[in-house]
Amino acid sequence: MGETGDIFATTRWTSVLRAGSSDTAGARQALSDLCDTYWFPLYAYVRSRGHSPEDAEDLTQGFFERLLRLNSIADARQERGKFRAFLLASMKHYLADEWDRASAQKRAVQRTIPLDTALAERAYQTELAEGLSPERIYEKRWAMALLDRVLQRLRQEYETAGKGGLFRELRFALMGEKAGVPYAETAERLSMSPEAVRVTVHRLRARYRELLRQEIAHTVADESEVAAELDYLRKILSA
Repeated sequence: MGETGDIFATTRWTSVLRAGSSDTAGARQALSDLCDTYWFPLYAYVRSRGHSPEDAEDLTQGFFERLLRLNSIADARQERGKFRAFLLASMKHYLADEWDRASAQKRAVQRTIPLDTALAERAYQTELAEGLSPERIYEKRWAMALLDRVLQRLRQEYETAGKGGLFRELRFALMGEKAGVPYAETAERLSMSPEAVRVTVHRLRARYRELLRQEIAHTVADESEVAAELDYLRKILSA
């Protein structure tokens, strides 16, 4: 399938930060899009550091409010490396610095991005029950958010092509089901031959892998880091 117009098709996060010096609308939207995707790993990290749900929401919003002032971060060490690591390091700095100074006055926090904190709390409690460290909770939720973003991009591609129903029928093939795939039943529902379904599933998985590499590429500084980051995220999810 062709490009979907996603602004990140040719933009890495480091380019987004550098573009902030000119405060371009495209750079601001690109960074906002990244934050909207990956806010929950940070919320979960803050919660696991002992903050209440209410304070965790305020801290997360306050952090992104500062981050999305592109001019204030674009020149910050011209940060290189992984966006995953950059966000966590920046949040740690924010918790140790900005919030400590602001907490005495409890200033109003500007709501910068939409946070579904009720859903986030339920997901966080699941992670908490596993006894994971704050950093591990962050990394696991980062990986899951990345995979969900890839899945949504792929779904949108199929829907745009008028094949939303086909995607919904074959989505199971992306969920780790490698044995006992019900090709015959699926083929009957789709009025396709089992072989045609197998070919379509192969293409679906290939496109998913392609989008996954693209998505990871958006969050690292250099193409050479994609393979290592992919391996790392696999280890996180399998641990």
